[in-house]
Amino acid sequence: MNSTPLWNPLQIGSTHLSNRVALAPMTRISATEEGLVTGKMISYYEAFARGGFALLITEGIYPDAFYSQGYLYQPGLATEEQGRSWTGVVDAVHAAGSKIFAQLMHAGGQAQGNRFKDGSIAPSAVAPRGEQLDFYRGEGPYRVPAEIQP
Repeated sequence: MNSTPLWNPLQIGSTHLSNRVALAPMTRISATEEGLVTGKMISYYEAFARGGFALLITEGIYPDAFYSQGYLYQPGLATEEQGRSWTGVVDAVHAAGSKIFAQLMHAGGQAQGNRFKDGSIAPSAVAPRGEQLDFYRGEGPYRVPAEIQP
């Protein structure tokens, strides 16, 4: 057994990790248009688990069917069907001996694609600086979001 701290086990709350190697979340936009997990996504996460990563943190997942989606083809947890679609990923990761945490994401003013709503909401009605990213199917400057109302 290697004595380097990186390879030592770690306890995070009730989650036991066999080592301290974790996959950082990376937005990939490889879900279906409906936000469902694909076979490509299962293979992606499973490969890191089989490669010895003790913890995988998912890409940004939108949690509601209103304004949280940031990109087209982003995975969701907003519907029961989307939730069930993650079973394949979770089962593959657990079978390889790793744990997985979901990164919940709300795009706010930086939303570039939302199949549920036209427009976005943010803490204030101020457009983000810069331009939308072509890679995420965005184009041109960000639009001014609506201000979240209490």
